[in-house]
Amino acid sequence: MRGTEYRIQAINKSGKPVQRVIYASSFFGAREKASEFAKSLGLTKISIRKKKNFSYRVRRGNNIIDGVQSAYSKSEVVAALKQLGFEVRFVRRHFDIQFEAPANELVSFIGTSARLLEQKMPYHEILQIMSGNVRNKQLKGAIRAIIKDLKEGTDSREAFIRQSKVFGKETALMLGIASKSGDMKSIFESVAHFVERQADFKKGLASSLILPAVTSLSLVGAIAFYVLFLLPEMVKLLGPMAAELPPLTTTTLEISEIIKENLLLLTLLFFAVLGGFYAWLTTSAGQFFFDKLIVRVPYIGRILQNTSVEMYCRVLGIMYTSSQENIDAIQHAAEASRNRFLEKQIRSIAIPAMLKYGTEFAKAMEMTRFFPEMALSRFRTAAETGDVKGTALQLADYYELENRYAMKNLISVIEVSISLIIMVAMVFLTFLSSETASIKIEGIP
Repeated sequence: MRGTEYRIQAINKSGKPVQRVIYASSFFGAREKASEFAKSLGLTKISIRKKKNFSYRVRRGNNIIDGVQSAYSKSEVVAALKQLGFEVRFVRRHFDIQFEAPANELVSFIGTSARLLEQKMPYHEILQIMSGNVRNKQLKGAIRAIIKDLKEGTDSREAFIRQSKVFGKETALMLGIASKSGDMKSIFESVAHFVERQADFKKGLASSLILPAVTSLSLVGAIAFYVLFLLPEMVKLLGPMAAELPPLTTTTLEISEIIKENLLLLTLLFFAVLGGFYAWLTTSAGQFFFDKLIVRVPYIGRILQNTSVEMYCRVLGIMYTSSQENIDAIQHAAEASRNRFLEKQIRSIAIPAMLKYGTEFAKAMEMTRFFPEMALSRFRTAAETGDVKGTALQLADYYELENRYAMKNLISVIEVSISLIIMVAMVFLTFLSSETASIKIEGIP
């Protein structure tokens, strides 16, 4: 998928303006590509503009016309409309916000389409039926947009990819490829299972993180209230009468004063680090290194690695057909894995090795340094038997089952860890409170 369109404008070494169009998934990605482009050609004074949608209302004679036009600026739209002889009433930004359709709606749409395909119903009729029966507005609009694009002669794969915000990138890609294949029913059924599996993983991950997040916030709030407000106020009241303060109370008060004096600075620093980290993650280099390192985190990293392997194998099993299309299938499967390290290793190492040196599939996968030994062993067997498609689907089912058990164990580990953290926090607060209560008051025996 190409992404959003950006226009680069710069000045070359001869002082002449240079213009180029690029595609990127974010502004940071576009800036990174623009920097590489400028560095290779020695360009200066680089500016980047994102292509946006503008809604307009114009008049010609007695006719009022409303529409939407893509451009890099409002002035470009106004100039183009005036050049066509229209009287411009207004031009303003058009915000067409799309959200991904719920997983149950997608599964219902894809599964029903598969059953109708089994009855030999033409696909365009299926889309017409589904556009009138789906309940989700985003999905309904996406299906109608696909129907419109197909009537205008747009390639079916491109028509689905244009609606990737609603279907999801991987789902839209696989549905688009399925619509051009000779076995749409089987692929649609596999895609429905794929979407359902993704939803289960997200749900399991969210349920695992909600409890730690709520508990952590509660603990931080309780400790912050006691340390920053309650304890200083208690000591302040006892100040003139209090003898020497206990060591833990003294240390806590010193930390409390430092935090209160630098609260604004610490808050700004926290959000600056958080914003910088997020900005780094939006770059291709940031995504690559984060995905490379996250799989090394004990236990959680293994779950994420196995999930990426499962998604890779699931998509590979769905799309793997003839030898002519295998490279595309491997590349698309890498994109669907949601791990940028694996995707880059497949694109820059595995695929070039297969194309240039005729490296076997299993050996090429081993060169990525990502797959577990069990998966590589099965790939070697598949290369010998010629059943890569079946083996990939078997591996996907295996890792799906393993991850379900791993997620249950992860939830148990998180619950135990949170209990230990709560216990430590309560011990700290109890000890601090008892120490504070034991402060000796001058003049009282």
